[in-house]
Amino acid sequence: MRIASFFIALLLSFTLAPGARADTPDWRMTRQASPTDLGGYSVGESLLPGEPLRLKIAGTASEVSIHTFRMGHYDGAGALLVAEQHGVELAAQPPCTEIERTVDCSSWAVTQTFDTVGWEPGLYLTLLTDDLGRQHYVGTVLRSPDHRGRVVVMSATSTHAAYNNFGDYSLYKGPSGDAGDRAYTVSLNRPSRANGADKIWSYELGLIQHLESLGVPLSYTTNAELDRGSDVYAGARALVMLGHDEYWSVAMRDHATTLRDDGINLIFLGANSSYYRTRWSEDYSKVTSYKLSYLDPVQTRESTGTFRSSPFPDPEERLVGSQYVCYGDLNAQTDLIISNPDFWAFAGTGAQRGSRYPKLVGHEIDKAGPDSPANVHIAAHSDYVCRSGANVSDITYYVAPSGAGVLNLGTMGFAYALAPGRGYPAESVAFVERVVGTIITEAAAGPLGLRHVEQPNYADFYPPAVPKPFDVYTEEGTHEHNGRLWRTACEPYSQTSRCRTEIWATTVRQSGSTFVPTTGWSFNNLTYLPLARQAWSANPLGYTGSFTRDGRNWRTECDSAASGGNGCRSYIWASYIESTLSPSGHRSYRWTNGWLFNNIVRFA
Repeated sequence: MRIASFFIALLLSFTLAPGARADTPDWRMTRQASPTDLGGYSVGESLLPGEPLRLKIAGTASEVSIHTFRMGHYDGAGALLVAEQHGVELAAQPPCTEIERTVDCSSWAVTQTFDTVGWEPGLYLTLLTDDLGRQHYVGTVLRSPDHRGRVVVMSATSTHAAYNNFGDYSLYKGPSGDAGDRAYTVSLNRPSRANGADKIWSYELGLIQHLESLGVPLSYTTNAELDRGSDVYAGARALVMLGHDEYWSVAMRDHATTLRDDGINLIFLGANSSYYRTRWSEDYSKVTSYKLSYLDPVQTRESTGTFRSSPFPDPEERLVGSQYVCYGDLNAQTDLIISNPDFWAFAGTGAQRGSRYPKLVGHEIDKAGPDSPANVHIAAHSDYVCRSGANVSDITYYVAPSGAGVLNLGTMGFAYALAPGRGYPAESVAFVERVVGTIITEAAAGPLGLRHVEQPNYADFYPPAVPKPFDVYTEEGTHEHNGRLWRTACEPYSQTSRCRTEIWATTVRQSGSTFVPTTGWSFNNLTYLPLARQAWSANPLGYTGSFTRDGRNWRTECDSAASGGNGCRSYIWASYIESTLSPSGHRSYRWTNGWLFNNIVRFA
């Protein structure tokens, strides 16, 4: 790739007044560049107004033009041009590093610097256009220095980093294309995938443009600022999470709880919020999440599994009101179904009980659960077919003892409806605009619970169920069962979830000519949670037979006495150490070969 030789181009210190339109170019991309042709990022997780916006850009063309926009409503224009620079020369840039699966491009030289003195806090997109017409966005948040009396809008910067696979590594996948070689730590010092705006485009931009049209005093923050502390938000009216804010540090969770307990409303305008625990690096340039606690060398409360998993389970619905349950196909949204048309956020929509609004549920959804606050109210209860099977999405609301209201839309569909270029049905867009407008306007007036209290109705939708039998293979946590100690941890896997179970046991290894017993946690098996049988039709773990994979022999048996009538068990042919006990009580060991139990597949 090529990059501009190091220089600081002309600083554009002017600030256009809101509504200015003089020769403002279109902020919309017309030709997306590939990651190898053009890319860039801004230095720092976020900035305060007055701090320099430093852009590091790499590309294969000769020159690049740079236009920086503040995103908002602006009488429907959607953005305001605040700075531009043309004819910026591109020259060679050092390669990004990859150390322990973490791709980092911090060695790149600064290509362009803009002075942000006088710029308003907010979301900024910088549009890069090379001399071949190829384009890439760079997202930047200018945080507000003061949030008092304002509705605080938070950009999900740690989630953006988690999904970014620039350089072939993300917290989801590695170069192989699956989770086996994924990164455990990702850097913000690299371009973002796809068009460069990626998650901002789908989950934040449209909502922010609408929020800015409401006339409500707004301020802007990021995940890192929430991680640093809660004091900066003193006097704020509400903290707003946008369409997808999945990765939270324990400190973020603690500080959001403090805000709620101080009477500051919490508004979740998406789904799957605060699901995975993360840790920020000291300089906030990297995000770590092992996603499974047992993989993490840190075994404190900051261990990076999910919030609901061991060793320190704290389900997110305790704060959010409901929590993530599953995901469906990206373009398979279904109807939002109204349960309580008198719910305060639905005022002025004309909604009736059972009213449907197309495409507003999906592609990830939340629902209320047993750890939701006892006074939780479900205002909409909508069917949705996830890849793992049928489920429901709930809009939930509860009032904390402080008077703060906590509202969770429980679907990403509201963000999608307002995202640029989605083309949602007009009736759904109008409903979203009205509901979001009501939520934010009411939240700006102070603690929602002082004006809006709803009757708890969780049991109306989820009556007490007959307790299901305990299952050591799928019940997360550490358990004593049949006189043995077990521990299980689960994680999303393809269309379902996969649980890894270990048992406290004595295992034997060979050291030289000696067999050495060792007591500790030992692998027992993997269990794939129930999924439609058809979904396993092309996978040999899902039907009876034998197969070879990576030079190893496997066999699967389904619907047998061992597997049960609605599932499969797979075994692998392997060498292992066998223990025998003589009549005199002498124990001996030897190597042998045989079939070893490896995993269970369960069908829905």
